[in-house]
Amino acid sequence: MEAIKCCISTALLCIGFTVLVDSIMWQRILWPEFEVFWFNSVLNRSSEWGTHSIHWYFTSALPRSMLVAYPLCLVGALLDRRIVPYVLPVTLFVVLYSKLPHKELRFIIAAVPMLNVSASLAANRLYNNRKKSGWNFLYVLMLGAFLASLGYSAVSFMASYSNYPGGHALKALHEADSSMKEKVLHIDVLTAMSGVSRFCENEYPWRYSKEEDISIEEYQNRNFTYLLNEHRYVSGYKCLFGVDGFSRARIQPRFPPLSLVKVPKVFAHGNTGDPGVLSLDWPGCP
Repeated sequence: MEAIKCCISTALLCIGFTVLVDSIMWQRILWPEFEVFWFNSVLNRSSEWGTHSIHWYFTSALPRSMLVAYPLCLVGALLDRRIVPYVLPVTLFVVLYSKLPHKELRFIIAAVPMLNVSASLAANRLYNNRKKSGWNFLYVLMLGAFLASLGYSAVSFMASYSNYPGGHALKALHEADSSMKEKVLHIDVLTAMSGVSRFCENEYPWRYSKEEDISIEEYQNRNFTYLLNEHRYVSGYKCLFGVDGFSRARIQPRFPPLSLVKVPKVFAHGNTGDPGVLSLDWPGCP
C-alpha cells in the first residue's frame, strides 16, 4: 500500500511539473503525453503519420536497436527459465503495440532493458563455458558479433549526427543575419523534423511560421523573408545555401570500409524582393 501511495503521489507531481512547463512553453494548457495518447489510441489517428507492417518491431526496430543482444535475449530465455516471467510481459507489451499501424521505436523502448537482461544471461553462460568443446566456438562467435555491433553503432552514430540538417540550417541562418530588421522565416515539415524545435528559435526580430500545406507556387505570394525547406528552387526566392544530411552508407575498398554519403537535404532561401537579404554574403547552393 505504501508503494502504491508513493507511485501515485510521484506520478501526480511529475504530471503537474510537465503540465506547468509545457503550458508555459506552448502558451496553452497542455499535457503532452495525454494528447499523444488521445490522438494515437483513442482517436486512432496515428496512421496519419505513416504505417509499418505488424511485425516491424520484431523484424526491424528491435534487431537494429539491440544488435547482438537481440538473438542473445532469445537464447537467454531458453537457457535460464527464471527470466521467462520477466521477459514474457515485456514481449506481450511489444505484441500489443504491434497492433497499432503507426510504429516508432520510442513506443516500445522501455522493453529493451529487460530484453538486455535476458541477453546478459546468455552471454554469461557462454563466457563461463568458453573452455568447453563446442561452447568455445559459440563464445568466439559472440565476441565477433559484439565487435560487429560496435562497428555498426559507430557508423549509426555518425549517420545520426548528420541526420539533423534542419537544425544546422537554422543555426547558420541566425548567425548569417544579425540585423535588427524584423524577419519572418517559414519552416517546412522536413526541416522541422530534422532538428528544428522551439528551443532553437531566437527572440525578436525573428518570427517563425510552420504553416503546412503551402504549395511551392504559393511561396512567392507570401511575405516570408526566409524559407527553410527541401526545395532547391522556389520562385521569388534566391537559394542562399544548402545543408547536407545523411543519405546512405557506401562500401569502399580501403579503411574504413564504410563511408557515409551525404547529399543536400535542407535549403535556405531569401526573398528576392528584400534588398537587405540580397546584400549579405551567402555561399550559394550546390
